[in-house]
Amino acid sequence: MRSAADFNRLYLERRDPWGTDRATRRDRGLAKVIPPHVEGKTVLELGCGEGHLTATIFSKASWVTGVDISAVAILRASERRLPNATFVDQDFMGMSFEGRDVIAALECIYYLSLEEREAFFRKLAKEHRGTFIMSAPIIGGKYFTHEELLETFNRYGLGLINWRNVYAYRRPGVGGLAASVAARVPLVRDAVVALWPERFMCHRAYVVRCG
Repeated sequence: MRSAADFNRLYLERRDPWGTDRATRRDRGLAKVIPPHVEGKTVLELGCGEGHLTATIFSKASWVTGVDISAVAILRASERRLPNATFVDQDFMGMSFEGRDVIAALECIYYLSLEEREAFFRKLAKEHRGTFIMSAPIIGGKYFTHEELLETFNRYGLGLINWRNVYAYRRPGVGGLAASVAARVPLVRDAVVALWPERFMCHRAYVVRCG
């Protein structure tokens, strides 16, 4: 797992180091699956960064507690002055997962080591009674595969509610064509992203029931 110093260094080098505010493909995909599960609910958003998704994807939640290990990111998130959110500089593995309707971990769990990932899911299964939402690359390697995530959910007694493709690879060949069509033709975007073969997909979002 990267340290607080590592992340602070990235944020100090430039604002929005991962281009989060400009990731419109990602936002469109997440907006198709997440808002109905958080509207009117209390949300613990893990790895909230500078608060972009707090302000967009979680805008209809009754209250959001955004948590990030980077004090720099939390300061910038707080500067947004969102009416339904507060931001906390903390390692989420050291805090309680109890008492919220929804826990969300969007594009952050893969920063944990394999051992830390197992500890995270154990903690989630033990402490949380509600909905868990995560998104991540499903391209294997240091990330995940779809099968690995389903096996992990099953092993910890987490019930899959649904999953959805978020966006396809932008790479040469058919996968690149899928990403291009999905980005440029709004009338077919949702169908392309939802149905395109797994080998061409980069990110997926998962909604899971805990407890």
